Amino acid sequence: MKNKIFVKEIPSYIIYYSDGVISDFSKITEFVLKTGEECAKANPNLKCISPDYCYVSYLDEEYKEKDIKVRYAQAVEDYGKETDNIKFMKSDKITVVCIYHKGSYENLRDSYNVIIKYIEDNGYEIIDNPRECYIDGCWNKESEDDYLTKIEFPVKKVSQIN
Repeated sequence: MKNKIFVKEIPSYIIYYSDGVISDFSKITEFVLKTGEECAKANPNLKCISPDYCYVSYLDEEYKEKDIKVRYAQAVEDYGKETDNIKFMKSDKITVVCIYHKGSYENLRDSYNVIIKYIEDNGYEIIDNPRECYIDGCWNKESEDDYLTKIEFPVKKVSQIN
């Protein structure tokens, strides 16, 4: 699975999302959980789609390690009640180039480098912020070696490579 890159279509979904700023990457889980709790409180009957689709995207124009702008998004079955922090929208159908990253989040940069090289070498253009889909992490695995994250880059094909 390591460094296996694939291209897939993500359908259009209704999503709830929250944008915010975290002090550093260690605050991602806290931000995600707080967002989910706030949405559930305002929308106790709202159901996530099955299979589940959620992600964190980074909204800054460049890599930052402090005061990072993030968005957490979760695909749901229907629109719900918005709050000051929770918003709803219909996402666009997109093509993404993906890679699975196994292991610690500290090594995500290695997988980012591999996928960016693939995108450049295969005639794709990045059209939106990358997404991290946390499949396995501290909530269900004891060892960071067992964490599994899918990295997605929304892309469009711009040229044919010979």
